Amino acid sequence: MGLLSKHEAVVWREFHRGKSTGTIAEENAGEGWSPSYVSRVLNRARKKISKELQEHADSHRLDVESLLDYKGLLIGFDYQANAQVYIAYTEEQGIIVWYKHDSYAGKLCPDCPKESECRETLDSVMEEYSLELRPDEAEPPMTVQSIAVFNKLASKEIPRYKRKESE
Repeated sequence: MGLLSKHEAVVWREFHRGKSTGTIAEENAGEGWSPSYVSRVLNRARKKISKELQEHADSHRLDVESLLDYKGLLIGFDYQANAQVYIAYTEEQGIIVWYKHDSYAGKLCPDCPKESECRETLDSVMEEYSLELRPDEAEPPMTVQSIAVFNKLASKEIPRYKRKESE
């Protein structure tokens, strides 16, 4: 079983697709969901994800710079590696720990043996959080693209607890 329960996963996914808690409740009214229930479920999901992100940061001995629990993102710094570190939650891959880097053992992206794994990871983050790279951001190697992806996630606007507008 994954980190989130079935209801938490549904609410988290729909919330990050831009739906308000009221809209999510409406779409699941047949199951008896109310806006307050959806809000409670979202808060539980945020707490679970936040706890998991913090545990990963602790295990990597990172200094936490920011924890964006609404976005499933922790940004930290590893003084031993002298690198910025992004820890993100994805439904597909779970927790992702991404160190900002220029190469893999001296090999640049086209020659790197991990290139396909990196591409899959970045594509997963971009798809789940509906992020798109501009052509000038998609052109450079993935080591550069990755920073654009995580910066976009950090700055992404999300609906929060926006109430449904009256008609």
